[in-house]
Amino acid sequence: MSPRSHARRFLGVLVGVLAVFGVQLTAATTAQASSEAMARTVYYSASAYSAEADRSAQIWNDAAPNLNLVRGGNASIRIYATTGGGSRAYPCGLGCATIYIDRNDVARGHYALRIVAHEIGHGVGLRDNYNGICSYLMSGGSAGTSCRNPYPNAQESARVNQLFGRYGTAAADRVEAGVYDRSLVSH
Repeated sequence: MSPRSHARRFLGVLVGVLAVFGVQLTAATTAQASSEAMARTVYYSASAYSAEADRSAQIWNDAAPNLNLVRGGNASIRIYATTGGGSRAYPCGLGCATIYIDRNDVARGHYALRIVAHEIGHGVGLRDNYNGICSYLMSGGSAGTSCRNPYPNAQESARVNQLFGRYGTAAADRVEAGVYDRSLVSH
């Protein structure tokens, strides 16, 4: 039985139990609970740029309903600060990355929130797109220091939502297992 089937069965039982005790749920509440139960939870930690990490998690949660980034737990996305070498992510599968935010990038004027959201983008399955267009979060630093956009565009959001919606399928499992070209470090 798939994780989604388990979630649906659990929600059905829960709604039945609540009904026995006289608690009635509206269709909207039931749909919201079902949607939240379907989202894959990915835990993150941030030893630096903590506020930016929390805001980035909220941005990604809003952009991709199949993803639920939560601080704490057994973090598979870990965010650290560094000085030199550039901001970068070392993805280790879907929902997994070690991220370094370079203080020098921030000192040069790049928006810290955009950097963190961009690097988390690598942890949730996206690659760089150095097209210089600010509306593409994954264009990263190529958009210049004047770009203050920390939000993924519709294509980026849809791709992450698709990857996490397919969690448990063979295609998503290959991505999660790291069966993709990891020879390039994502910046």
